[in-house]
Amino acid sequence: MLSIGKTAHLVGITVKAIKHYEEIGLIKPAFVNQETGYRFYSKIEQQQLVRIRTLRRFGVSLSDILAEGDERMESLLVKRRQQIEIEMDDLCQTVEAIECYLNKGEIHMETRIVEIEEMTVKGYGLVGPVAQIPAEWEKLNAEIANKGVVVEESFGVCLKMEGEEIHYIAGIQSPLAEGFANTEEVVIPAGKFVVATVEGGIPGIPATYDAILKMEDIQLRECYDFERYVHPVGATEDVIEIWMPIE
Repeated sequence: MLSIGKTAHLVGITVKAIKHYEEIGLIKPAFVNQETGYRFYSKIEQQQLVRIRTLRRFGVSLSDILAEGDERMESLLVKRRQQIEIEMDDLCQTVEAIECYLNKGEIHMETRIVEIEEMTVKGYGLVGPVAQIPAEWEKLNAEIANKGVVVEESFGVCLKMEGEEIHYIAGIQSPLAEGFANTEEVVIPAGKFVVATVEGGIPGIPATYDAILKMEDIQLRECYDFERYVHPVGATEDVIEIWMPIE
């Protein structure tokens, strides 16, 4: 058995890290000298520390290691790879959104003015980071497929935005969502909207919002704004529209 210092040197981590892993219950020393308090680690603990070091270097969280156990290294790495793939997709979409924003001067939006009656949207709500919005759409699309509902339009309604946190609903008109579980509902009051078609798909949404806000011949009113996704049966891709309430 080796002391904590020699073990740390052998496995390539710090003494502080080993003590932290012990505090949170990830590892226990093989032997503790009751008189001196010195910790000693056998080959079993050293191998365990090497596994933890490897998992941490790949970005696996301590909470995941605690939940599953470092001996399930392959399972943890598969899970981490899936997380990285999602992160890469999110980053690619962010880069595309930035490009659209930087090139917003080249956007030639199709706009129109529409007046609607009161409309109720029901779906899956989020109060949290914008990055979590796609998960709510996945829930909605899964429930639509499960219920066999024919839907030709869906809505992303922004109820509130504060800093990095959004209150958002991914939904469809309420009558079509009858029987959907754990949903949230919002009433969009009757009124006038300026409608702009988004160029460049979802990454083009922020630039479209920005371009609408810079329009000089409109005056916004207090009401929910929303995204409308038009997807007729048989269509290969959505038409995305931004609806902003105006006087």
